[in-house]
Amino acid sequence: MSRRIESHSASMLMVALVLTGLGGYLLPWIVASSGPMTLNAFDLAEWASLVPAQRVTSPPLIVPLLLRTQLLLLSLLLGVIAVGRKEMAIAALTICLLATAQLPPFEYVYDINNLNYRQQFILAAVSLVAGLLLLPLGRRWIALAVKLALAISGIGTAALGLSGAMALFSHFELAAAQGAGIWILILCYAAVIALALHEITFIRRN
Repeated sequence: MSRRIESHSASMLMVALVLTGLGGYLLPWIVASSGPMTLNAFDLAEWASLVPAQRVTSPPLIVPLLLRTQLLLLSLLLGVIAVGRKEMAIAALTICLLATAQLPPFEYVYDINNLNYRQQFILAAVSLVAGLLLLPLGRRWIALAVKLALAISGIGTAALGLSGAMALFSHFELAAAQGAGIWILILCYAAVIALALHEITFIRRN
């Protein structure tokens, strides 16, 4: 019984952390000191996708990809964290909403060769399919390993994405400072890692 309560409490706390991380994604990541330009990760990815040099990176649009990957990772975390029918239903709804938010504009139907739209569509599709597939992931050790991998990937890709965006700002000689959003997201990822490691320790002791 105590093990079940511990697992449920850890799951609920992780869900809260993921939702807080989503809030960090939507808060400012870059604050331009030379004007009113304040961008969260979503807007920053859109801005970076307009830079011509990003079209020839390998892979193309690498900075927008790193920034947009955060919504993918948060969707997958929700899927693997949810336990119980009620939590899974809520997680499934949230995953669907996050996938919908990542979809490109309707114009993609008439411009399927658009690299930016294609990237958005692929990430939305992977978020939806993979996030829902992870919901019934029952084996606890596998679930913990997936949580750790996703959170560690989140920290790395978020840091690289912001670094790349700051480099683009510098290239255009735009002065900018880091916003609070990325730090909130990274702290949430770090807390998920800490909780997953705590769960591993708890399981081994019991």
